Amino acid sequence: MTPPVRPALAAAFLAFAALPAHAQDASAPQPPVPSVTSESETQDSGVGDLETAEWIGKPVVSSDQKAVGTLREVRMASDTADAGLLIVERDGGAVVEVPMQGAAFDGTSVVVTPLADAITAN
Repeated sequence: MTPPVRPALAAAFLAFAALPAHAQDASAPQPPVPSVTSESETQDSGVGDLETAEWIGKPVVSSDQKAVGTLREVRMASDTADAGLLIVERDGGAVVEVPMQGAAFDGTSVVVTPLADAITAN
């Protein structure tokens, strides 16, 4: 006589079903996340750690390398937050507010995350 197979199969199935559906290896490398994309998305830049007061008077350039204007003021929400605004004076005297999140100083100008078209739409 052969032993019944069904109880053994049912036990194996239940043991398999108890395993996590998609276990992910935490040590697996994750793909890099770009800080600037063509959709004007932004990422945390750590701007709060920089002396942004030194940026005042510097030219401001969009992420697509188009001139925006001259930085006139930096309005920070707190000492360590990206939640702030860059007040930029455009040619002709118009003033625009550009989100500080993702902004960086490249040595000569302040590069902001939004594309030039998104800034001029303000």
